[in-house]
Amino acid sequence: MNTRVLASSLVLLLSGCGWATYDRSEQYINAQTIDRVTIPEQLDEPAFDDLLEIPEARDVRELAGEKLEIGLPEPLASAVSVDQIVIKRLGDSRWVFVDAPPAMVWPRLRQFWEDANMNLAYADPSRGVMESEWMAGRDGEAEAIFDSLKSLTVFANSGASMRHKFRLRVEPGIRAGSTEVYMEHKSLPLGVPVLEEAVTWSTGSDDLELEGVALNSLAFYLGDHLNTSTQVSKLAAMIGGQRAELIPDRQKPVLKYKLKFDRAWATVGNALEDARINVEDLDRNSAIYYVYYDDSRADEPGFFSRLFSGDAEMAQGSANRYLVHLDRHEDEVHVTVLKDSATLANALVAERLLKIIKQYST
Repeated sequence: MNTRVLASSLVLLLSGCGWATYDRSEQYINAQTIDRVTIPEQLDEPAFDDLLEIPEARDVRELAGEKLEIGLPEPLASAVSVDQIVIKRLGDSRWVFVDAPPAMVWPRLRQFWEDANMNLAYADPSRGVMESEWMAGRDGEAEAIFDSLKSLTVFANSGASMRHKFRLRVEPGIRAGSTEVYMEHKSLPLGVPVLEEAVTWSTGSDDLELEGVALNSLAFYLGDHLNTSTQVSKLAAMIGGQRAELIPDRQKPVLKYKLKFDRAWATVGNALEDARINVEDLDRNSAIYYVYYDDSRADEPGFFSRLFSGDAEMAQGSANRYLVHLDRHEDEVHVTVLKDSATLANALVAERLLKIIKQYST
């Protein structure tokens, strides 16, 4: 009898857990700051450390005193549905885009070399750099060369005439929480003395085809192994910083890219296309995209789903026509939104459009 009563009580308690949940967001919003605890003089006073520092608020939009509804913060990683791993290319430059942070990608990159029987000569997760040892490989097509480099018996190949070395560079992606992996290849004839200090990187690969084969192999490997382990690298989490930053302003919000102009131009164009924002025209010489954007619908439920479904109801009148302008600033590219060539767009409208461009940037 007692056992049955106890079991019934437990069921009631467990099922009742859901009844006690409630939304406490209003409590946090209305919470007030309280003074520190006062320690009596006769007692020792411990050292107080503020574990969560609250930064000084910068009222760039001059909204002090106004009552606003605050939405959810921007996610650390994108909520946009994209392929997790994609090989991207711009001119002769190509890289692997991974929709995961460097701290997660780095251990898989190290495992790639180990599983391919290709030893690393150098690896620095804080800098995001890996270099393989010099390896002898047989002559022939790029795929045959790379296969020979992965063979444990490669050094028994008397027909080899070249040695090869690869370098990986890991950078934070433009999209928050993503990674870009670049590869460069160098080669030297067998018998030529190797002077490591004489090897110049960042000048392009000696064999673009071999670089491409190696990069493809790496991308497929990441696709197969990225989600098979929870291992992360704390040092790799320090790699780089933000490469795209939206700066709000009451008059002229700016989206800043830490990219070369060609990459920034392509990034904005692809972002507009992926967000299904209609580009009426573009002027590469003036660095302007002419777009139609209906800000009045941006807050409606299902707005982004309509973007993806290609909803053609987006009004294309002059009131919704804007100029997205890119401008070089030293080692950055700044993106602003204009109503016409001489007039800035409404600041809040511009900020919302720039936020969409940033969200879809890769």
